[in-house]
Amino acid sequence: MKEDFKQLVEEVWQEHRGKFVGTTLGIVLGIAVLLFGFWKTIFILFCGLIGLFVGMKVDSGEDFWQNLQRFLPPIFRR
Repeated sequence: MKEDFKQLVEEVWQEHRGKFVGTTLGIVLGIAVLLFGFWKTIFILFCGLIGLFVGMKVDSGEDFWQNLQRFLPPIFRR
């Protein structure tokens, strides 16, 4: 039974990856809205997008902290 389920998931992943990911994200988002409320869920998604942006900058080799210092007040600059 466990092997059958694993095979089904692998088959769905190979043939319908976009539908699988979209459905899974939709379910997770729906549960988050029910558990936390709409605005708290939006805030969590916003924080996740900021983290994604920072991670992309770090992965690309940019000095993110140096770029961030341009927007900080002088007291926080080195």
